[in-house]
Amino acid sequence: MPAKWKLLLKVQLIGLLNINKARKSDDPKEKRKTTGAIILLSFVGLIFLFYVVLMALAFCSQGLGDKLPAMIVSLSSLIVFIFTLFQGGAMLFGTKDYDIVAALPVSKREVVFSRMLSSYLVNLAFVLIVAVPATVVQFAYNGFILWKLGAIILAVFVCPVLPIAVGASLSAALSALTAGMRYKNLIQSIFAIILFVGIMALSFSFSFSANSETGADMGALYTMLVRKIYLPAIFVQMTLEEGIVWGIFVFTAISLAAGILFVLLISVFYEKINTALRNRGARRAYKSKDIRQTKPFAALVKKEFKRLFSSPAYLLNGITGSILLVIAAFALLFFDLNDLGIPTEQIQEISRTFGYIGVGAMALFIGMSCPSCAALSLEGSSRGLLFAMPVSAKSILLSKAVPTFVINCISGLLFSVLFCIKMQADAVLFILAFATALIFSAFTALGGIFLNYKFPKYDWTNETQAVKNSVPLIIVVFASMIVGIAAAALAAFFGLWPILAMDAIALVLTVAIFCSFNNAKLYV
Repeated sequence: MPAKWKLLLKVQLIGLLNINKARKSDDPKEKRKTTGAIILLSFVGLIFLFYVVLMALAFCSQGLGDKLPAMIVSLSSLIVFIFTLFQGGAMLFGTKDYDIVAALPVSKREVVFSRMLSSYLVNLAFVLIVAVPATVVQFAYNGFILWKLGAIILAVFVCPVLPIAVGASLSAALSALTAGMRYKNLIQSIFAIILFVGIMALSFSFSFSANSETGADMGALYTMLVRKIYLPAIFVQMTLEEGIVWGIFVFTAISLAAGILFVLLISVFYEKINTALRNRGARRAYKSKDIRQTKPFAALVKKEFKRLFSSPAYLLNGITGSILLVIAAFALLFFDLNDLGIPTEQIQEISRTFGYIGVGAMALFIGMSCPSCAALSLEGSSRGLLFAMPVSAKSILLSKAVPTFVINCISGLLFSVLFCIKMQADAVLFILAFATALIFSAFTALGGIFLNYKFPKYDWTNETQAVKNSVPLIIVVFASMIVGIAAAALAAFFGLWPILAMDAIALVLTVAIFCSFNNAKLYV
């Protein structure tokens, strides 16, 4: 294959974190933003690595070290598949630079191959974060064996190929099936939410079925992921646990065959797939009707809700925490504090303590749902039309914060009601939970759009870059995790005071951000 795909791959990779823009720009602010994004992503990687090590230690401590590689392959493949499916294959299809790339003197096969390889390398980096520490832990427990290391390396390097091919194919097929529908983007968004809820329900079912006395049963987790969900990982297990040499080669052949078949088939229909993905809605006959007058701010808010529900990647990435809160709220319907066998005289004290911890956890999940982090960036090259409207910058920014506030507030209040009822809460806990839901929803919404105002990303080629790879999102999510976990942990010892302190700080910052919008200016 000619070397043209190498240049396409290079351009795509250096554009992921604005590395090329920062390198060529004379603006120190661009260099600081890119450096900060890399540092934050490295921090995220370290936290994820810590949890992987804990899981690997749990596996090995239960005598399941030989099953760990197959488990890692299965878990990594499942996560890669989910993200590829939810992104709508954004790295492969439907990019804003498609017209430019299509006009280049390169074949469709080279374009597809370069984009497939770019997606593969990004996902391989994630798989390595999972596989390397787990492998080190396994060899530390069971001893080093050279041929096993070779088999693990081979399995890890081909691991992302199959889930990328299957996930992108399903996403493209879904887009093709819904291309002629009027509300195709909403249908795709609902499908993504249903799939996410199903995955979380499956995860919760495993968590609640684990033996509470011995901790999570890693054997049950292995059986669920390897034996029931991701069957190709069985071939990895056959080689590394049972010593059947040809198993790892069968796994490699299946993965590579899927990747090659994907490139060959997709390159034939690449132009049609991009056309379908870029088509925002089905054609319909124009019907004259009375024009309804509405206030500018209400029109802007309506526009933001439509934008949110028109993109599966934007919607799912933006309201993940709210979905988890709703799932937790309905799960509480099947929970009864009296079934825990706690003496009646201790129930009130324990319910109060767990109630404060739950309010802190609620703040964490509210902070995880922040569509406003990317709302301004998603205007992209069309932002000039919005910024030229006869409305103030404050109105634009506040309108972009409204969907985040409304969604978080509804899910937070729903959780608060059911949680307080199940915890047999007193009036103080009810008021505290409701206040936290309102305050933290406002803080998250305004904080997200404020950070997006300070760190916009307008030069994206697909929505995923603006939605997922942004400094505001990383700051908001991890700040809420730190604050929520700290408040919940301290509440176990100091009662309501850490929650009150968290609410007071969030309220002061919310008011300060709101007032700062009076002097906001938006430039094209």
